[in-house]
Amino acid sequence: MKKVILIIIDAMASRVVQPALEKGLLPHFQQLVERGVLSRECTSIFPSITPAATCALATGTYPFEHGISGAYWYDRDQDDIAYFGSDLPAIMNEGMDRYINDFQIKLNIDRLQVPTIFERIEQHGSLTDAVVNFMWYRGTVAHETSTPFLLKLTPGVTLAESMIGPHTMFLGEFVSTPLYGNTLSARGGITRRFGFHDDTTADYLLGMAEQDCLPDFTLAYFPNNDFDSHSEGPENAITTLQNVDSHLGKLIEILGGIDQFLEKHTILMTGDHSQSDLEENPGIHLDEVLKEFQVVDAGNPWNTSEELMVCPNMRSAQIYMQPELWENRKAVIDCLLNCPEIDQVMWCDHDSGLNGTDQPAFYVHTQDRGHLVFKPAPDSTGDAHDVYGTSWIWNGDLNAVDASITADHQIKFGDYPNAFERIATGFSEKTGNIWVTARLGKEFCLPSMKCNPAGSHGSLHELDSTAPLIAAGLPDDFELPDALRIIDITPICLQLLGLETPRQPGESAINNPQNSQKS
Repeated sequence: MKKVILIIIDAMASRVVQPALEKGLLPHFQQLVERGVLSRECTSIFPSITPAATCALATGTYPFEHGISGAYWYDRDQDDIAYFGSDLPAIMNEGMDRYINDFQIKLNIDRLQVPTIFERIEQHGSLTDAVVNFMWYRGTVAHETSTPFLLKLTPGVTLAESMIGPHTMFLGEFVSTPLYGNTLSARGGITRRFGFHDDTTADYLLGMAEQDCLPDFTLAYFPNNDFDSHSEGPENAITTLQNVDSHLGKLIEILGGIDQFLEKHTILMTGDHSQSDLEENPGIHLDEVLKEFQVVDAGNPWNTSEELMVCPNMRSAQIYMQPELWENRKAVIDCLLNCPEIDQVMWCDHDSGLNGTDQPAFYVHTQDRGHLVFKPAPDSTGDAHDVYGTSWIWNGDLNAVDASITADHQIKFGDYPNAFERIATGFSEKTGNIWVTARLGKEFCLPSMKCNPAGSHGSLHELDSTAPLIAAGLPDDFELPDALRIIDITPICLQLLGLETPRQPGESAINNPQNSQKS
């Protein structure tokens, strides 16, 4: 059995990679394409934002299963704010110690509700695994941590002494598993985000290859493309992808050249989402849109006088309501729909009048493309089915999600790929009462939260949601699904390792939910 290497490049966009390949700007990516497969569309989840989307990659599940509701949400059960953004005022409102502890321990141990790919691999004692710089790392092996010097000087910040991960674990300057008794050296420091940087990922990955220590499965994460796409725009960040291409070339060279590399390894490369371009002044100030209501300050808990908690997730946002306001939600929905920069207003409710079933229905209202309510069909007898075999019923205007129906009763989506499944799996007990998405060029914000300058993501739109998948070294009889999603990556890797997977690649997440797999 070949070893499997999964490389995740944050915000790797199909619309950037495809032209770069054609221009010869990514020669080592091209080597893999020529000997393997390029799938242009590997569709993200909703919200198409890093913590939730990378979790989908690491677990093969959607937010309603894995419990990670974006980058900023409110946990009603715990009366707890979950914030994983970079806006300092929101971080200070939450508390620096809580913020760091949430990232280091709570996110994986408490918030994550399903097994990771590492846990599934480690159920089989004969296989080994490694993680490099990925935020989802939960495994079965305890690793000693270290604290970067500058963080030691930060008042009130204490880090856990150990973290539970795969057999081999490299997380920035915090965890570095010794190989043959030696600790790998890697570039870090504050200018490289304490090691959560492409250079550090490359140093660790190449170091494992040089010492012939790559395990049966390795997941390596390159974060820089997301940061650079936000600041420069996705198309202007091509040099960041070229640097990853160069690292990939060194990896192939260390492992004997392309032919020997693919003889012993299967490699998959994809992104967690993509990014769209922002206008010069992109901000949709939700505090102003909802000025009729008392809104909680970003990062703060509820106060008795406040009616709404707004959690921006870049180009999407979730809005939590006090129960008495939810009963009279029309006023909030009207305020949102009166804002011309808001694309879709979405919510979930059992009272839909659709077929009289107990399943929840999902509402999508727009200002200029009509209103829609839909739900999965009972007993697979719906008005039409999607490419994953789920049958759906609906009332209203399919233009709200840019959908149409083919002659053989299949639902086709345009600007909002796989919209029905992604919306239905984006709602859970953790999410807000309402989700909103922004029109292209726009991003949601609050007074204590800044907008990105050039690129963003988070919505259902194709430009936020479509990453490529490059795969090479696949077994001759191995077939990828025609319509790939990022939730298919973990099942594909498990199959390549000869392991069972709870849900098959390309299988419906509605007909075959993995909630029963929670750990």
